[in-house]
Amino acid sequence: MTRKPAGEARRIVLLGSTGSIGTQTLDVLDRLREAGIASEVVALAAGMNVDRLSEQIRTYRPQIVSIGSDEAAMRLRKRHRDVEVVSGTAGLARLAALKDADVVINALVGAAGLAPTLEALDRGKLVALANKESLVIGGELARRSLREHGGSLLPIDSEHNALLQCLQAGTRNEVKRLILTASGGPFRNTPQDHLDKVTPSEALRHPNWSMGKRITIDSATMVNKGLEVIEAHYLFGLPYEQIDVVVHPESIIHSLVEYHDGSILAELASPDMRIPIQYALTYPERLETDLPRLDLARAATLHLDPLEHGRFAAFDTVLAAARKGGTAPAAVNAADEVLVDRFLNGEIGFRGIPLGLRQVLDAWEHVQQPAETQLDLERLLDVDTWARATARNLTNL
Repeated sequence: MTRKPAGEARRIVLLGSTGSIGTQTLDVLDRLREAGIASEVVALAAGMNVDRLSEQIRTYRPQIVSIGSDEAAMRLRKRHRDVEVVSGTAGLARLAALKDADVVINALVGAAGLAPTLEALDRGKLVALANKESLVIGGELARRSLREHGGSLLPIDSEHNALLQCLQAGTRNEVKRLILTASGGPFRNTPQDHLDKVTPSEALRHPNWSMGKRITIDSATMVNKGLEVIEAHYLFGLPYEQIDVVVHPESIIHSLVEYHDGSILAELASPDMRIPIQYALTYPERLETDLPRLDLARAATLHLDPLEHGRFAAFDTVLAAARKGGTAPAAVNAADEVLVDRFLNGEIGFRGIPLGLRQVLDAWEHVQQPAETQLDLERLLDVDTWARATARNLTNL
């Protein structure tokens, strides 16, 4: 991304403004503004948090906002009569396509983020992406749009942002492999037969990061790391055979790149998402920040262990879907969203998540794969709907 000339404010659309990544992004924008890096938040989108979005409207004065439902939109219109309020999927698409926006920051959760990402890329915009599902589900469509419309895509996720940084040291032809790190979650050392007794509150206690509920559960099952492998594949154009995962409990090394000459470059930082958010927003420059610094003396002992395949059955299923390609990743991602909700609601046990994912992928091979034709957004969304219904109806989990 080339920065706009000094003094010319960048116009930003923030999707998912009331969530964890969204609020941290606004904090970063505030810090950059204090440092003299101008920006204008022209649009905000949220799910259903009317009160927090209303506070953000008062602070950032966007031209237009979007919220999840018509009812919530009516409540916002009564509070903010000078702001245009839209809603639902059409509202997200409207914001992503705004003509006077330079940057679309996609911090939405789940499959809802795909269509706005494509909408922005189709208009040649820069998308700063924290919604991994955009590439997990629609990676082929995103790459096609980048080729045809000349937009840009920069990762906000700490692991992929770290890879972006490490890849500055050489050309893609010089890369031997990408190495994503995984904390292993709260159950990396828990015996398999104890996982049946895991409660939602236990699974939500991530040892290092403070995140939303779905991504925290996905970290515990390692689904999240499988999705990140798919994201890395589409972001950096490397085959799955050149993307590895290692378990790194300290979450200090965010990713590594090994080059053909034997050199391995790693990006280390405190586990604070505002660091990769800022780098994505100022790329390719690095700006001074007062965010937490890594104390190398305290972090002197770092562990990197091979990922024990077979221990994390959900990770294996996600990678199996990745290699099958087509709509398989969309099916597994949709099923995971439903199964995580069912676990959090007490309908299924923790081990029901990987078991359910495997059953949905098996069903996809028999029902959906034979019907694969041209891959487009409509087809992906049809499979997403099918997988959700299939996951909801699974029993004996």
